[in-house]
Amino acid sequence: MYKILVAILLSMFLIAAPAVANSSQNLPAPPSVLPTITYYYNGTEYNISNSVWVNFFSNVIDNKKYVTYNWSAVDTQYLIVFDLSYTSMNPYGAYFLLKLSETGSPTMANMTKAFLDTENVSSHVKGYTNIQALDAGAYPGFSFSKPVVARKTVQYEEAGAIIAIIAGMFVLYFIFNRKK
Repeated sequence: MYKILVAILLSMFLIAAPAVANSSQNLPAPPSVLPTITYYYNGTEYNISNSVWVNFFSNVIDNKKYVTYNWSAVDTQYLIVFDLSYTSMNPYGAYFLLKLSETGSPTMANMTKAFLDTENVSSHVKGYTNIQALDAGAYPGFSFSKPVVARKTVQYEEAGAIIAIIAGMFVLYFIFNRKK
């Protein structure tokens, strides 16, 4: 009986370990007003105010035509472009701003074009481009961000891990229940 209990506890530990390892840090809540970000296009200064940011997120990020993940249900969605303090840009946001400064004024058409220009660039999420990270529910500007929606290959790897655990349980059962 003791041997079976040890095998069950060992199996439970092996199942729980990946979940604990993949847990992410708590993200700060967004401020009531997003900061105004300044950039230059052809020597002209442009400001992206709170209302422009809100329109960008509702018209582009929350639009299933561009991003498949439901970011509108995530209260920290502004971290897609802002850093954890919500006062400046993260690396993805800085790259987006660079593309916008090459495109023009902060109209929705120009912001959409700048967003599309950043899609296929490698993100800080290992193994993902910016659009793949966004579609998977990860923040492309943060290396600690983990995708919420797993790729099919990851799901197959998880199936392999489950099969290995079950096979391990059978092996342990026969090892501990050998007649001596």
